[in-house]
Amino acid sequence: MKKISQKITALLTLTLATPFAFADAASELQSRLQKVQMFTADFNQNVSSANGQQVQQGTGKLQIKRPNLFRMDTKAPQESQIISDGKTLWFYDPFVEQVTANWVTEAVNNTPFVLLTSNDNSHWQQYSVVQNIDTFVLKPKAKNSNIKQFDVRIDANGVLKGFSTIEKDGQSNLYMLRNIRNDNMADTVFQFSVPKGAEFDDQRNNKKKK
Repeated sequence: MKKISQKITALLTLTLATPFAFADAASELQSRLQKVQMFTADFNQNVSSANGQQVQQGTGKLQIKRPNLFRMDTKAPQESQIISDGKTLWFYDPFVEQVTANWVTEAVNNTPFVLLTSNDNSHWQQYSVVQNIDTFVLKPKAKNSNIKQFDVRIDANGVLKGFSTIEKDGQSNLYMLRNIRNDNMADTVFQFSVPKGAEFDDQRNNKKKK
């Protein structure tokens, strides 16, 4: 009887603790991210298929400035840019000369990178968060998200080591950071102007412009 009582107590404790664990993990991740207000880093990218086979490698540069400013320039094997100016999230593919613009608030569901610089609770509430030492696993609550999982590796001092995404089809993108430095950056680094001649898909207004 004593063993049964202990099992019930343990089960109740686990059940009651789980929601708080999610909340604590999200708070801990936000706290760590806020410790470093801005930084620049180079990254190596590995793209793998659902069965774990490596299909592509890439390199680029990441720039972050809190709050809400984010820039990722992929240099190889093909150039591309993802830039958040705090309101709009810009995607630019020079190869096909196409620009896509989305409101940041509407892009969080499919672009969790935004969370790396965001203090907006409405953004964080779109994900559940679980902590495993220095790795935080984020999963979107919305069923229509293209992202299955977003992992963030960051130490207790707020140094971001890397992050990865797993898409619904099982493809994974791993970003490993190196040469991390606390460079001063002007806000203009995160501004974007549509290049002349590029096709402009403005999802903010559901219009295409050229």
